[in-house]
Amino acid sequence: MSDAAKCIDTHLDRPVLVKALKEGTDKKRLLDEIRALQKIRSKHVVQIYDVVRDEDGEIQGLVEEYIEGADLTYLNPPTTAEDLMKLFYPIAKGIAEIHDHGHIHRDVKRQNMKFDGEGCLKIFDFGLARDETADASTIGPIGTPGYMAPELFVAGTNGKTSFTTAIDVYAFGVTAISLARGTMPNGLKGIPPKLPAADADFNGLPQSLPPAVATLLNQCLAADPTARPKMSEVAEELSLHLLHGQHRAFVGFSGRLYVLDATHPAADLSVAGQGALRVRYDGLRFLLENVTGHVALNNQQAFNGMVVPGSCVIMLGLPYPSARTAITIDVSHPEVTL
Repeated sequence: MSDAAKCIDTHLDRPVLVKALKEGTDKKRLLDEIRALQKIRSKHVVQIYDVVRDEDGEIQGLVEEYIEGADLTYLNPPTTAEDLMKLFYPIAKGIAEIHDHGHIHRDVKRQNMKFDGEGCLKIFDFGLARDETADASTIGPIGTPGYMAPELFVAGTNGKTSFTTAIDVYAFGVTAISLARGTMPNGLKGIPPKLPAADADFNGLPQSLPPAVATLLNQCLAADPTARPKMSEVAEELSLHLLHGQHRAFVGFSGRLYVLDATHPAADLSVAGQGALRVRYDGLRFLLENVTGHVALNNQQAFNGMVVPGSCVIMLGLPYPSARTAITIDVSHPEVTL
C-alpha cells in the first residue's frame, strides 16, 4: 500500500516514519489510516504527526511516530503469569481504546506491535482500519492468515463479508496465545481456522494464569463472534488481577469511616429493623454478602455477590415514609504500572 522510510524531523529533532502512497495504489486505505490515527487517543497506539500533500493539495502520505527496535514476533514468552498479564494488558487496553473511538483495526498481530524507548507498547499499521459506523464489509476476506476470525471467510447473500470489532478480539486471542507459547498454535493456522483448537487453550499454559483470566481469554477465540467478550472487559479483568490486593474502599456508616483493603477486608453493617449486610474485599472486587432485610444499592435491590461499583450509596430500610439509613462507599482506582 505504501513505502515507509525513517526520517528526521528537523524542527523537533526527532525520528519519524514517513509513509508515501505507492503509485497506482488505492488512496482509500491511506485515508482510512489517517482518519483512524487522527481520531484515536491512546498511549498504546502510534501517533500521527502530519500529512503530506502534493502541489494540488492531494494527500500523498503521512508522518507518524517512529518506534525503534523489533516487533513482538520473536519475543521470548514471559515465564510467570504476572509478566504474561503485563504483556497482554497494554495490547488489550490499546485495542479497547481503538474500539472506543469507533474503529476496527482489522490487522491485530504480533508484527504490528512494538515497545517504544520508554517500554510502552504501541500498536501500529492502520492500513486496514475501518470506521465501525461505516459499511463494515468487504468483498472477500482481508487480513493476515492465522489471525483472521472464522466469520471473515463467510460471505453474505450480497457476496460481501461483514465484520465487527469481534474480529479484533479474535486476533487479540491469537496474538496472546502466540506470545504465551512463543509460536502460533497449529490449530489456528487453518484457512479458515478450525475451532476450538486443542493447542490454543489458555488453561494449559505453563505460566498458570488465574482461572478467570484464562476463561475470558479462551472466549476471545470463540467461533461465534457474539460469544467473544469486549476488549474493554478483557482489559478490565487483566487490570483487576494485576492490581490484586491493592484496592481500597472507604465506607461511611453512622458517623464512622471503615477502610477496607487486603489487611482489613470486611465490614458488617446493620440497623435493627432496617437491614444488614457485609462488604467484603476478595482481592479483586468489593462484594456484598449476608444481605438481609431491606437493602438497596443505588436504588436497586441488593443481593449476595453483588459487585460494589466505584462509588455508590447503599440504603437500609423501606422507602419513604419509613426511616432509612445511608451507607456511602467510595472505591479507589489504582492504575496498572508496567
